[in-house]
Amino acid sequence: MPVFSRNRIYVAGGGDVFWGKNEAWLKCIDATRSGDIESNGLIWSYPLQKHVMSTPAIVNGLVFIADCGRAVHCLDADTGQPHWTEEINGEAWASPLVADGKVYLGTRSGSFYVFAASKEKKLLSTVELGDPISATATAANGVLYVATMRRLYALARSNHVTE
Repeated sequence: MPVFSRNRIYVAGGGDVFWGKNEAWLKCIDATRSGDIESNGLIWSYPLQKHVMSTPAIVNGLVFIADCGRAVHCLDADTGQPHWTEEINGEAWASPLVADGKVYLGTRSGSFYVFAASKEKKLLSTVELGDPISATATAANGVLYVATMRRLYALARSNHVTE
């Protein structure tokens, strides 16, 4: 799914999970251009590993995307230069979600990751949920929803104080 931000279109594609085509990319295109957009509007292209099923998430001049080569990437939205890449446990069929200053991502191996949404690589948390995660996490009304192939988790901050 393409993402539009600040007159730019960010689109990932390439590779094929079932047919073994292993070239994938994330491209940034100037949406104000016309004609042959590949030559007139391409701002940058970034190679991804193996194949990609993820939609990019964009926040504060950063692009976050995961690939099926078992990596999550943080790029500069203007230049496409990588700030960091992190190996993850399992293929990412889901897209990263950016909410509350964090990047949330689940994998087909059942691993769930939380990174800081920053140009410095900072893994805040990881948890093994035990079942494949194909869906993108969702946040609404202060609750983070994570769906695995068997369960739906709803996570919220507790306001309960114990002494």
